[in-house]
Amino acid sequence: MRIDSEPNIRLASRQELEEVGALVADAFAPFREVLPRHIFEPYVKDACDLAGRWTEASIAVLEIERRLVGTITYYADAAGEGMGWPPGLAGLRTLAVAPSAQGSGYGRMLCEWCVMRARQQRAGGLALHTASFMTSARMLYESLGFQRCPSYDLFASDVLGLDPALGDQKIVAYLLPLQQVEDSHFDKDSPAAT
Repeated sequence: MRIDSEPNIRLASRQELEEVGALVADAFAPFREVLPRHIFEPYVKDACDLAGRWTEASIAVLEIERRLVGTITYYADAAGEGMGWPPGLAGLRTLAVAPSAQGSGYGRMLCEWCVMRARQQRAGGLALHTASFMTSARMLYESLGFQRCPSYDLFASDVLGLDPALGDQKIVAYLLPLQQVEDSHFDKDSPAAT
């Protein structure tokens, strides 16, 4: 009888970035049917550019029996991600679970790992952006207590440098408040202001 090992979350090594990038590409492949090609291809290229954010972020992987099945990127300072977040917040991006491992709770484990790190560093909150068509991801984030933060919504053309005249995709912002954030960048209707 085979006994599966427990999932292990750890930081990726630089030598694993190609493998992690392939995992991200596989996990995001179904979005090809949802997004126009002029958005899908640059979006996946950006998501897979782990080396490009290696110095600003921590790239974590979830492995089972020495096989990588998930990844997430954690920013100790969400402002460093370049998505418009003010200082004082941590950030996460590029949550991806291999298609064969989806539905096993690994995405939740990776998100909880980021929440734990944000709490340990005493961040005011944990910020992220996702897309409206990513219903499973949005349900996961909301179940963890993330709240919509519309004042930080973006468009794919803003992030990827695309021509919005070709068509665009709204990128929606979420924030998990962890501490009182006293920052004038938040408007009074923002969850971080409460």
